[in-house]
Amino acid sequence: MHSVPPAIPAPTNLAPLPRLLGYVQSLGLERYLSRPKRGISTLALALVWLVLAWRGTGRPHRLRLVAGPLLAALLGRTRLPCAQTLHRSLGYFSAHAVRAAVEAAYLAELPRRSGRVWAAVDAHQVPYWGRGKPDRFAKGWSGTHSRRLRGYRLYLAVDADTGQVITFLLVRGRARDADLLAVVARRLRGLLGRRLAGLVADSGFTSRAAVQALLATKVPFILGFARSAPIKAHLRTLSGQQRRWLRDGGAIRLGACPWDPRLRLFVVGARAPGDTRGPWVYVTSLRSWGPRRLATTYRQRWRVEQGIEELLNGMDLDHLVGYSLHPNRVAIGFRLLARNLAIGLQIRDADARPAAIREPAAFRAAHVEGLGTFIQEHQTILLARPTATPGQVHHLPWTHRTVRLVA
Repeated sequence: MHSVPPAIPAPTNLAPLPRLLGYVQSLGLERYLSRPKRGISTLALALVWLVLAWRGTGRPHRLRLVAGPLLAALLGRTRLPCAQTLHRSLGYFSAHAVRAAVEAAYLAELPRRSGRVWAAVDAHQVPYWGRGKPDRFAKGWSGTHSRRLRGYRLYLAVDADTGQVITFLLVRGRARDADLLAVVARRLRGLLGRRLAGLVADSGFTSRAAVQALLATKVPFILGFARSAPIKAHLRTLSGQQRRWLRDGGAIRLGACPWDPRLRLFVVGARAPGDTRGPWVYVTSLRSWGPRRLATTYRQRWRVEQGIEELLNGMDLDHLVGYSLHPNRVAIGFRLLARNLAIGLQIRDADARPAAIREPAAFRAAHVEGLGTFIQEHQTILLARPTATPGQVHHLPWTHRTVRLVA
């Protein structure tokens, strides 16, 4: 009787991935991502989209360049799905369900942090670089490129402390920022309740109608305010002492807002002596706060700009997967979900807000990429990593696999 030769370990450069996938499947997101489908399940396809985002791309045809046999084994497949299967899979997911998964991934680690949450809101024009299609892609302002571009309009509400995406909207490119600010504020109130401290946004979101709608939501806010001719005339009447405060980077009150007596204006000077762009004017519903505290809080808005930059350079945010709104909503939703899961894992590991949150490239190096070897025995995968402690077990219920770390 012939003996069965021992299996030869296969190499992989995704050795840390099972722990990350185990974390994803421990959050209960299957209620949003599971859909009836023949062949490969939508849960397995969702994992593939997440791995693509963690590897820095949103393009299905690059899957075989950034993944390998270990991912196929973790999915319970003999080979990875092709790019056409991945692209077609976007039609099985609900855009609302993917957005709910992004929100659930954010809320999952919120109890590990203390304090109230300030949300930074901003818009990004996801460009369409192809020719034609004027009926599908409308023009909107792109701050990244400093001009109007055809594409879709992405609205992000980001936690000003951790950079996680609280909620998002992807709409037609012609949408006006001020028209959707109250919609985002109501969604934030519904998700966070009393933990929502308020929101900050730039002057592109400020209009009379938007301010009145925000007041109706009872969500505190600090918004940029355009320096109109009356505002500039008021600034010219400042006293010498007020001008010195602004010249040194301070902040002063400017009185009631002409749009509504319940609102207050304040002015912030340039922080650098050579910066001649200021001073900047803001409107707020927090009448009892001092101008310096308001200015410090508003400066947290940089977190949403940093988040957009990290998504652009680390997760291929500007790539559109088709000419229709629905598949792009789902594909971009998976990239935002991957960001929330990456930061959420770091919060869980620290059991608090980490002192330093890794950007996508640093997270990829620590939790996605790494050398190792593996052997598959039925539904168990034996994984050897030089830097891991043997004996750890990661359960993957979505694909019915178990990963054991061995020496």
